[in-house]
Amino acid sequence: MLEKSPLIFPFGHKKSRRRVWFKFLVIFLVVVFFAVGFLAVNFWQGRTIAIDGGEINLALEARKIKDSVSLAPALLGYKRPVTYLVLFLNNTEIRPGGGFIGSYALVKADKGKLEILETRGSENLDWEAPSDFKVPPPEPLKLYIKQDKWYFRDSNWSPDFPVSAKTSQRFYRFEGGRDGSKLDGIIGVTPTVIEKLIEITGPLEVGGKKFDSATFTENLEYHVEYGFKDAGEDVAERKAIIGDLAKTLFKKITSLPPWKWQNFLSLFLNLTKEKQIMIYSNDEEIQKIILRSGWAGEVKKTDGDFLMVVDANLASLKTDIAVEKNIDYKIISEGDKLKARVTLTYEHRGSFDWRTTRYRTYTRIYAPIGSKLIMSNGFIDAAKKPSEADVELDLGYAVFGGFFSIEPKEKKSVVLEYYLPERIKSLVDNGLYTLFVQKQLGTFGARLTVDADFGKTDGDGKPIIYKKDTDLKIDREFKFQ
Repeated sequence: MLEKSPLIFPFGHKKSRRRVWFKFLVIFLVVVFFAVGFLAVNFWQGRTIAIDGGEINLALEARKIKDSVSLAPALLGYKRPVTYLVLFLNNTEIRPGGGFIGSYALVKADKGKLEILETRGSENLDWEAPSDFKVPPPEPLKLYIKQDKWYFRDSNWSPDFPVSAKTSQRFYRFEGGRDGSKLDGIIGVTPTVIEKLIEITGPLEVGGKKFDSATFTENLEYHVEYGFKDAGEDVAERKAIIGDLAKTLFKKITSLPPWKWQNFLSLFLNLTKEKQIMIYSNDEEIQKIILRSGWAGEVKKTDGDFLMVVDANLASLKTDIAVEKNIDYKIISEGDKLKARVTLTYEHRGSFDWRTTRYRTYTRIYAPIGSKLIMSNGFIDAAKKPSEADVELDLGYAVFGGFFSIEPKEKKSVVLEYYLPERIKSLVDNGLYTLFVQKQLGTFGARLTVDADFGKTDGDGKPIIYKKDTDLKIDREFKFQ
C-alpha cells in the first residue's frame, strides 16, 4: 500500500508552506556548521560539551572537529553549487535504512545560499515512474505486503546508509526525479530531529494549541489526519498549521544568542551518534571525511564478535512507537565451540486505532561471517505457519532473518541459536574477546542484555559469568577478558 499518511513529514498543498517547513531543517544544519566552526577555534582551551549524557573534551576530538569544519564549505556550496536529495525517514514506521521514506526534498546550495527546489511525497514519484520501470523487490516485500515491484519509497532496504543512499539515488533517477543525474549527496533525517530541537527552544504554541517535544509527533499527526475537522478547516487547509509551527520554531531558533549555539552542536553530534541524521556524498574525498566524523550511518566492520538486529515494519502503520523491544545476547561454551543465543522480546503496548495496529516485521540478525545457524523459533511464513530463519550473506556478515507478527497487548519472543566462528573462540582463548553491538538507523533504543559464559572459572572453581545491561540508544562495545 502506498504511503498517504502525512505523519511527521506532511507538506501543505501550498508551495510556500512546503518550503517554510523544510527551511527550518536546512537552517538547523547551517547553524550546526557555524557552531562547529565557532567551537573549533577554541578547542585547544580544553572546553567540554555534553554528549549522550556525558562530556567530551574538544581537544580530544580535534581531528573530528577539524574534519567537520572542513566539510562546511563543500557541503554549503562554496567551492561549487551542490544539490542534495533529503530523505524524510519516518522512524515510527521503521525500515532498515532509518524509516519509511515518506517524503523528500531537493535542495541546492550555492555559496551558502540554500534553495529548496522541490518537496514531494515519495508516493507521487512512484506513481509517475515509467511503465517499463520494473525492478523485483526484496523477497520480504513481495511475500508480506504483496508488492511485485520495487519503488523509491522502499529503496532503503539496507541497514548501511551509504548502500541505501546509493540505491535511493538510483531509484530517484530512474523514476524520473528532478535533477536525478545531478545529485551530489543524500541526507537522511527522522522526526526525532524536530522533537529534540523543541527540547532546546521550548514548547511551541500555534492557534491555541501547545506542542511540546514529548507530544509533538502525535499531536501534529492527529491534527492533520482528524483534528482539522474539529477546528472547522477544510482538507485543502488542514496542513496550514505546519507552516505556522515552522515559523514559530524558526523564530525561536534564530532569536537565540550565538553563545547558545553550543547547544545545537551538542544536539547535532548526539543525533548523528544516535543515527537520526545521516549524510552521504558522491564525492569520495568528502565521503571519507563524513565517515571519519561519524555522520555516515555505515555498518561497522570488526574483527571481533558482532551483533545487529534490523527490523522492517511491513504494513504496520506507525506502530513502532508502541512496541517495546528487548535484545538478549548470550554466549554459551560448548566444548571447543561457542554458541550464541539471541532472544528478541517485543511487547506491543498499543491498540487498534488510527495510528497503530498489529506489528508486522521482517527482522534480520547480523552475526560474524562464518556463524552457523543451529535453530530458530518464533518466525512464521506468509500463511502464518512456523518457519525457519532465512540465511544469507550481507555486508560481510552472516544474516539470519524471518517474519513475525504481534497483536496489541501481546508480548512475543523470537529465539535464534548459532555457532560463532572458530576465530571468535580463539580471541576468547587469548583474552582478546570483544563484542560490538550496532544500533539500527533511526530506532529509539532497544534494551540490551549481554550475558557471556566462556567456560572459565575463578580460583575457587566458580564459573565466571560476564553480564551487562544497557540500551541501544547508540552503538555499544564490550570487552570481556
